[in-house]
Amino acid sequence: MKKVFFALIILLNIYIFSNITIPATISSNDMIFSLKDLIPNIENDRTLAFFSENTLTYESSKLKNIILSITDETDISFESTLITIMYEPISLNGDDSNNYNAENILIENNLTENILKDYFVDMLYNESPNATINEFEISKYMKDTLISTILSLDYRRSMNNIFGNFLVLDETKLKKYISFKANVSNFDYVYVAKENIDFKTPLNNNILEKKLIDIYSLNMSPLKINDNNIMKYYANRTIRKGEIIFENSVKKIPDVSAGQVIPLEVYFDGVKVLSWVKVLNDALIGETIMARNEKTGVLINGKLFPGPKLIIDIGGY
Repeated sequence: MKKVFFALIILLNIYIFSNITIPATISSNDMIFSLKDLIPNIENDRTLAFFSENTLTYESSKLKNIILSITDETDISFESTLITIMYEPISLNGDDSNNYNAENILIENNLTENILKDYFVDMLYNESPNATINEFEISKYMKDTLISTILSLDYRRSMNNIFGNFLVLDETKLKKYISFKANVSNFDYVYVAKENIDFKTPLNNNILEKKLIDIYSLNMSPLKINDNNIMKYYANRTIRKGEIIFENSVKKIPDVSAGQVIPLEVYFDGVKVLSWVKVLNDALIGETIMARNEKTGVLINGKLFPGPKLIIDIGGY
């Protein structure tokens, strides 16, 4: 009998945990929508989203794909094709019905900075996936603020330091600004001169090497291009051995040079006219350039296209 009893218990557990039904409406008591809001008994929680308003809405099919991608659950059903997650903070009115005592408030206060940090990190990683957060701190005067909703986040970066403000609603729905400061790094590979590079020398992989550098610690933007395109640039000044190749220390080799003769295509009222022009200035594909018609001597302006060739579309009917 004991074996039968334990077998029934095991089968019951398997049934309970392998058949998960997600209700049409879900409540969350904090500003983070996480896996535990969907599956309270899950061991490893994961943050799924942050509340920017009081509700989040998902299509059940998309929510199911998210769950399947981060858990081992396979048997999942939904009460509705649309699932609404509602942010419902625990009441602070002092009654005991919600069991929200002084200890709960203290716990929530300790989470405030972490919640804002997670929100900031999520936004920063969207812009710079390789960034790392070294330090994060909100204003000491706002650390006891209970927040119900994050409305927006604005920040500016000065090298490794970031300063910004959260616009939030507190527990009474009053708008407040919470300032913060952070120290961040962003390590990436940059080009470095293996030897002295003279002015107007075309770049190539033999005179350059790559080094891993915290690019946020630099006061200028390093050159970021594919290795195959490095030969399209030349030194805009003398570059010393060991120096990082910055964007302002190089120029792109022009697609056409002054004096070069290229074909001209003129389109007017459905008619295409072909001719030849002499380019009067260095230019890159996509730029508008000045050229002289080789037959008539007339100066014209047109857009440079791959080929290279100059195209003028006058239009007409």
